Amino acid sequence: MADIDFSSLAEDTLSTFSEIADNATSKLDSEGFWRADSFASGNTLTGNKAFQNLASIQQTNRDQLLKLCQEPAIARLVIEDDNENQEVIFIARNTNLPLPSGKIFASYRSPIGRLAEVMLGDEAKITLDGREQLFYVIEKTSFRPKKETDGWDSTQTQYRHLNRGAYSIESLRALIQARDFDSADELDLLLEQAEAKSGVSAGIGHQVRTAMGLRDQPILDTFQGEIFRLPLNSQLIILGPPGTGKTTTLIKRLGQKLDIESLEAEEKRLTETSKNQMQHSSSWIMFTPSELLKHYLKEAFSREQVPASDSHIRTWISFRNDIARNALGVLRSANGGKFSLKNDLLNLAPAVIDDASRWYGSFEDFHEQRLKYQFKEGVVIATSAAPDSAYTISEHLQLLASKVESRNLIDIYRELETIEDSFKSALNDSKTIADDLLKKERNRLYNNDREIFHKLAKYLETLHQENEPDDEEFFDDEQEEVSALSNNTIQVAVKAYLSAIRALARTKYLKRSLPKKSRSSSIIRFLEKSVPSDDVLFEIGKHISYQNGLRRFVNSHKRYVSDVATSYRYFRKDKTVLADFYDIEVTNTTQLSSIELDAIILLMLKTARQLMMQGFVAKSLDEARFSYLASISDLYKNQVMVDEATDFSILQLACMESLTSLKTKSFFACGDFNQRITATGIRSQQQLSWISPRLSIKHIQLVYRQSKTLNEFAGELLRIQGGDLSALGKLPVESNHIGVKPVLCENAGDNGSVIWIAERIMEVERAVQQLPTIAVLVNSEAEVKPIAEKLASYLEEVNLSVVACEEGSALGEGTDIRVFDVQHIKGLEFEAVFFVGIDELAQKKPDLFDRYLYVGTTRAATYLGLVCHNSLPESIEPLRDRFDSCWQAN
Repeated sequence: MADIDFSSLAEDTLSTFSEIADNATSKLDSEGFWRADSFASGNTLTGNKAFQNLASIQQTNRDQLLKLCQEPAIARLVIEDDNENQEVIFIARNTNLPLPSGKIFASYRSPIGRLAEVMLGDEAKITLDGREQLFYVIEKTSFRPKKETDGWDSTQTQYRHLNRGAYSIESLRALIQARDFDSADELDLLLEQAEAKSGVSAGIGHQVRTAMGLRDQPILDTFQGEIFRLPLNSQLIILGPPGTGKTTTLIKRLGQKLDIESLEAEEKRLTETSKNQMQHSSSWIMFTPSELLKHYLKEAFSREQVPASDSHIRTWISFRNDIARNALGVLRSANGGKFSLKNDLLNLAPAVIDDASRWYGSFEDFHEQRLKYQFKEGVVIATSAAPDSAYTISEHLQLLASKVESRNLIDIYRELETIEDSFKSALNDSKTIADDLLKKERNRLYNNDREIFHKLAKYLETLHQENEPDDEEFFDDEQEEVSALSNNTIQVAVKAYLSAIRALARTKYLKRSLPKKSRSSSIIRFLEKSVPSDDVLFEIGKHISYQNGLRRFVNSHKRYVSDVATSYRYFRKDKTVLADFYDIEVTNTTQLSSIELDAIILLMLKTARQLMMQGFVAKSLDEARFSYLASISDLYKNQVMVDEATDFSILQLACMESLTSLKTKSFFACGDFNQRITATGIRSQQQLSWISPRLSIKHIQLVYRQSKTLNEFAGELLRIQGGDLSALGKLPVESNHIGVKPVLCENAGDNGSVIWIAERIMEVERAVQQLPTIAVLVNSEAEVKPIAEKLASYLEEVNLSVVACEEGSALGEGTDIRVFDVQHIKGLEFEAVFFVGIDELAQKKPDLFDRYLYVGTTRAATYLGLVCHNSLPESIEPLRDRFDSCWQAN
């Protein structure tokens, strides 16, 4: 350390901080604020979007300058080219601006910013001014800028040099002050210098967590950086242990890909949107398994200057239920829908819950075969009822029928696009005649009994059949939905009457019978002798049959998407399907379990994507006949991200991947199989290829969170539990965070456990000399408030506050000690973690106990305490020697 002039480094750094901040402040003052009235000739009606875009750009520029005033730079690099010429470069988090001194200053998101990720001594090719150049990184210093009353400082600075090693520096300003100290008292001089030198230590020290939130990692390591800068149209999942910066990598990637100026030319082309599409800056979504983690993700996005609203960061359950009800029409609402979601419905076999791919594949095949059967039946029905003049149409239909089995539906839809108009014309001619006949019968009925439709309306209210036709009846007429809650009961009754007469007439003509339990059968029984004569029914039936057959070939592509929910209703009734995939047969056919809803949504998203990738659809997407695709297209995002991906099922992850825009297909996820704490979560890498064949897997292992002692403990925990050892964490070589052994309390009882935890918390505060972030984990939501209240009473005398984070939604403030149900703390990090009642957890949740324990253990950076109401669970007895009873003796 003697040959390193840290004071010169400090002086150069702090003077550059001042130059950057002053220059940013000057630019803010000189540019002022943009206002719409600055452009007197602007048309704010026709040019509103342009005004908004300009305002957005200027606001972004202003925010970036303000950020430079608060955080001028995050790193200083010394690089060397092939000719051994060295340059010093300062790196800002997201932006840069020219400096009067001429010093090189670049954004981390820019190509030159990639040098901050390169390992010391390694080379990197950077394209500058259209020319590729080779550089070597000799020295790297990472900053945490801080503006104080006497000027700029950087605390917890990390210095790395190719030959001199790594050092941690408490304060750059203190180094300068020690060098410049001027006093006649030699002892004061020696003391000042000693204090400054004591602030420099070999290795990279641990930064104590004193505030809640995701760890800020301004610069990624080499491996993370490669992922961060992958092209926009990539698909990747990052797998690795806790504390490896997986989530941070996703957030930084998103920020970089939203910064249009930092993108390559091809990436910029992918971000271009049509007039009706969402702007690229807003076209992204990140899914997270919990509301609590959602809050901290927002804070992390804010550090990267990425505005993140509630519409951008969503839990899958909330998002899914929203689109299923309001966009896809699967869940019932006042305006329609077919099913009600019953979250506690457990009708599927355990094998489906473990891996739903075979069950979903069977459903997908069933849906396709059902639609093909409709085509084949349509040919039979239409040709049998076709008038003599419809010879050409009959030929078309028979030719199609011969191809149905050997071709996929998309090919059939493409062919129908060229001949559909002739079907529509014939359909309209037949419908005109049939509608006239039906109208006469309707009027005859009304004239005979002016109250008949009022009576029918009341009768309909007593029926329990669903308000939709069966598979055959569906094609009798255009399906114009009338809300079941409509106040116009006459309209509802007339519609039901006409539908029943059409169904009766068709079955009479085809010499078939109405299904006895159908809605139409009930209406016909109600009408008794008021139905039309057989001759009239036969005449109507011939036209309705012809229409029924033809209608299957008009806009048939719509059923590929919108009929998925109906297909599932029939699929679930199939006896073979029931035997293969279900534990029980659902008595209420309108109820769906959560997994079933995921499957329906996935098939709707996938079929819609297949259609929108067809030329005949893409060029006509704005037409009314494709409006059903518009609501799905509106869901697509240029970037889809998933945090804690292993807590989601393969169906859910596949749904998320299917929300990517057709141009970018950008899908990035991260997770750890050892941390999966949901019964439905994805279980293996093999399942990932089912989600998307384009999905690549990257493993990441360098851990930045835990001490060496706790990291080794977590590794032993995985070994004895039979976890995925390929995901073992490795600490950086230069880390000097050794830490302390975890502590254990047995036979504690309720009060004893709380007293023991209170004593350990005070130990931690004495050791750290301030109160760091502390979490107390319990086994259920019911325990959160009682434990928090008891612990608060014991810590009241030392003025420590305890907050019950119920349902994972209460966040607490500042140095609050937080009590959580363990299921809510995925993705979070604390300096100290206490786990209450792990022996009871082992008994209550034997299948997930090892994962809960691993997740809880890896939340702790330095201090870990386990409490047993009785004794240590047998499964982790081999770890007993790794525990102490307290930390005071350490």
